Amino acid sequence: MMAFAEKVSTDASSMTDADSLVLREHGFSDREIVDIALAAAVRNYYAKAVQALAVEVQPPATLPESLRAALLSGL
Repeated sequence: MMAFAEKVSTDASSMTDADSLVLREHGFSDREIVDIALAAAVRNYYAKAVQALAVEVQPPATLPESLRAALLSGL
């Protein structure tokens, strides 16, 4: 799933049915695959908008540090 999301983020134009097939082979439904693709795309859109507006983002302090770091990466 993470490799699929990364490819959506870095090289979406090269994706084919084979990319989705890998997820299907791991038990993901078509609906879940769409959700993964949309979540990755929305995250990228959000990150680009925040960067373009030079907005400083601070995730809630209640999140685990590893998740906070992941949310801040690339921003």
